[in-house]
Amino acid sequence: MRKVLHILGDFNDEDIEWIIDIGFKKTIHPQEFLIQANHKLNEIYFVLAGKVDIELPDGSLFGKIKSGEILGEMSFIEDERPIVNAKVIEKTDVISITHESIIDRFEVAPDFEGRFYKAMSLYLSSRLRSVASKTSYKNSVTKFGKEFEQDMNNATLERIQIAGERFNRLLHHFQ
Repeated sequence: MRKVLHILGDFNDEDIEWIIDIGFKKTIHPQEFLIQANHKLNEIYFVLAGKVDIELPDGSLFGKIKSGEILGEMSFIEDERPIVNAKVIEKTDVISITHESIIDRFEVAPDFEGRFYKAMSLYLSSRLRSVASKTSYKNSVTKFGKEFEQDMNNATLERIQIAGERFNRLLHHFQ
């Protein structure tokens, strides 16, 4: 859930209302693919509930996604087909937003584009840190991560609180 806070913390209330208006809820059942490697992807997904395995094309497990995370953002940013599969392992609800809707929003609300890309960069940075912490130097990265979290200032904590409230608004709206 912490990862969605990177995104929603940089969005404003108008952006959240836009997500509520333009997004639509999808329910995906176990063993179905939300994303398939090498297939065109035209949506970004906010995971509301459930669990998704990220698999390499050979079927080997690469990672796990749960509530509060995003899928499909890399394909949007790079304008490339996904290189992994996102396979649902328990009933999963997502908010789906089309790439076309996001691009249209950039044109109508230019400030949103800056907030969007800043939020995505923070999210992807967080994901990279998570992957790096699972490597052979896990202990030193984990120690650094704990020290970093202890140094969070009040502004960051307030941003996280606001982001949590925004995620709850999305959850309640799409239930």
